[in-house]
Amino acid sequence: MTHLKYKEQLGSRAQARISPMAHPVLLLLLVLLLVSPAISSSTKKVHPKFPAIFYFGDSIFDTGNNDYISTLGVANHLPYGRDFPGRRPTGRFSNGRLVPDLLNEKLQLKEFSPPYLDKNLSDEELKTGVNFASAGSGFDDRTSHLSHTLPLSAQVNLFEEYLQRLGDIVGDREASRIVTNSLIFINSGTNDFTRYYRSSRRIDIGEYQDTILRMVREYVKDMYNLGGRKFCLAGLAPFGCIPFQITLSGDPERACVDEQNRDAQNYNSKFEKMLQTLQASLNGSKIVYLNSYQALTEILVNTNKYGFTERKRGCCGTGLAEVGLLCNVFTQTCRNSSSYVFYDAVHPTERVYRIATDYILKNVIPKF
Repeated sequence: MTHLKYKEQLGSRAQARISPMAHPVLLLLLVLLLVSPAISSSTKKVHPKFPAIFYFGDSIFDTGNNDYISTLGVANHLPYGRDFPGRRPTGRFSNGRLVPDLLNEKLQLKEFSPPYLDKNLSDEELKTGVNFASAGSGFDDRTSHLSHTLPLSAQVNLFEEYLQRLGDIVGDREASRIVTNSLIFINSGTNDFTRYYRSSRRIDIGEYQDTILRMVREYVKDMYNLGGRKFCLAGLAPFGCIPFQITLSGDPERACVDEQNRDAQNYNSKFEKMLQTLQASLNGSKIVYLNSYQALTEILVNTNKYGFTERKRGCCGTGLAEVGLLCNVFTQTCRNSSSYVFYDAVHPTERVYRIATDYILKNVIPKF
């Protein structure tokens, strides 16, 4: 008897011994066997897409660096942080967490994005990325002069200092690997242009936009020369819809400032094209543009869809001008911050940042 015939006979005898009542049991066992690999694979640890993320920019990203410098641009007091874990102010200009915190958590790096100027950071924190952003800053050094904050030039210098510290911890070779494979995320520019509108406007807006773009180009090149290869740069949001900007316009109807929003769109168009050209000139780089204008406009236009009831005022005080020191423990705040787009007269609520983080995960991260 051949081996094949023996198997066929054995199979037929086995089938004959199986009663009809036993079929459901076997079927259940078969299903469990098929499903179990899927179950076990879902419990496997998912490795982060990046070994670290480094954040640069202004108050939208600042997780507390301004607490460690001599400036009045701080949010280290209540009611900031009222919905942060532990219900404590940390220097974040919001009621809770910011995009750097939420994105770090979603990408399974760590729970928060620590400010680099915190001298108590552990080696492990340093290895998985830190935050260099400073509230009130911009690409233009002049933007930081009045507020005494850290412009992008100072943040890049801190990044260079950080790399030396990282090399001391893990060695130069490993430090180079971490930086090359990590994401450098930059969100800045809004303070530059809001300052421009409050100035004497000695140069044309188009000329000032080009000046800022030249600065952006040089900062990215500096970080590239320091080893960075993966960059995400956010364009301008529709800052003419920020409550504080609306208040300054004097419009009793509190409509968005169209001129500022048009200028933001024009800048973004130049910005996106410049980044494409820049990527082509930096061998091995990947530079992704984040359309912040689209992301926030979606929320402002469809407030009801996202469950918001107020988009023209902040939750803190009257919501018209309170920000920073003017939003303090003596200032009354709204009961439900989740129904507000803005927490103070400038900065969004954590709920907006959560929606923005989902937008980034869907539209930006897959491009790397």
